[in-house]
Parts: sequence; structure tokens; C-alpha cells
Amino acid sequence: EVALLVLEGELEVLRDGTLTYVVEKGNFVSESGLHAGLMLTGSIESCGTIVCGPPFDPTESDNNNNNSNGDNTQHHHRRENRVRCLRWNRNELMELLENDKGLRNALQAALSWDIVRKLKMQRKMLSEGRVKDPTVWTKKREDQGISRYASILQNMLHHPEEFGDMSEVLAKYRRIHHVGDEDHKRALAKCGWTEEEFRSGKRHDVEDDEDIDAEEFESARWRRVKRYSSKVVRSLLQ
Repeated sequence: EVALLVLEGELEVLRDGTLTYVVEKGNFVSESGLHAGLMLTGSIESCGTIVCGPPFDPTESDNNNNNSNGDNTQHHHRRENRVRCLRWNRNELMELLENDKGLRNALQAALSWDIVRKLKMQRKMLSEGRVKDPTVWTKKREDQGISRYASILQNMLHHPEEFGDMSEVLAKYRRIHHVGDEDHKRALAKCGWTEEEFRSGKRHDVEDDEDIDAEEFESARWRRVKRYSSKVVRSLLQ
């Protein structure tokens, strides 16, 4: 239920244990579509794990190679990674932005630039050798993107009455992040919705049949229990 701005240090974002991207000073975390105009409140499921590890040293792999070749030269100690973040309550932040259009436009502009910075950081990760397996890395980033979109949808699906107000903004988000129709369908399926239900803004009610089945099951089970109890009582009385 919070959004973050990194003030100092570096954080690693993992997907199933694989490093997918890095956030550093000036990067936002858990903005969840705000750059596209999605004013989401409440909790949003995370699409990855954020960890604070030691700062990356691009010379470390070279040092390891030298040591394996018999070079026992002492190297400098790794510097500390001190991380500080500015934290907003999402509900309070959305309320503030709703009441201040100028602030909202300024923040959305900053978030849009933040996306560009994160993309540049991913290219830097490749050039510095932080990506061990580019194929796996690409797959995990794609999975993370779908999961992030599904989390946004899940939040919206809790407020279906707002679909009409958010449909254009959601379409903008999909264009920015290249979320195609198949990706959209996969994300909906992850949330337990169909495309037809999403278009109508209402999930089909399937609880009645389940309730009937449950009632029938409970009734049958209760009849079996009563028959068994009667037999036990009769045997005790004999």
C-alpha cells in the first residue's frame, strides 16, 4: 500500500531469484501505472522481490579471475550500500494528487522519465556483465511485466464500477509497456476473469451452483451421519 522513492543507495529487483533490474537514487518503486495516469488505491501485489545487497563492483569478476590464476594481491574492501527511501501511503498520495492537478502532472512527468532511466539501467547491466544468462533474464523480465500488469488489473477488478473511467488510461499503459492482446488475456486469466467479463465490467456469478452443490453434499453427508448414529445407538441399547 506504499510507493517509494530511492534517496540513496541501490536496490536489486529479483524475479524467482533472477536479477531483473536495479533501482538507484532517484528511481521510484511500486508506482504501479501512475506514470500512465492510473490512480490506484489500496494494496497491489508485488511482481518481484526487492533486496538490498552490497553495491555492484564491475572489477569483481576480474579480481576473481586473477585470484584463480594465483594472484593473491589484497584488494580494497567493498564499500557499504546504505539505502534510504521516501515512502508514501498510496491512498493518501492519490488523494493529494486528485486535489492538485499541477502536482499530479509534474509527478507523472518525473515517473515517465524514471521509466527511461530504468531501461537505460538494464542496458548498463548487460554491458557490465551483471546479467549471467541473457535468455533467462529476458524471460524473467517478460514474466515480471505480465505479473505487474496482472497486479494492476487485480486492483482494478476490486473496483469494477471505475472501469469506464480507467479504460483509456489502461489502454495508454498497455501501449507504453507493449502489453498485447495475448498478454492481456493471460493477465486476466491469472486474475480469474475472462475477456468477456472484463469488457462488460462484471464477473459472471457462478457461486449459486457451487452453493447448491455444497448444500447437496452437506445434506447427503448429514443423512449418512444420522444413519450411522442410529445404528450406534441401537447397538448400545441391545
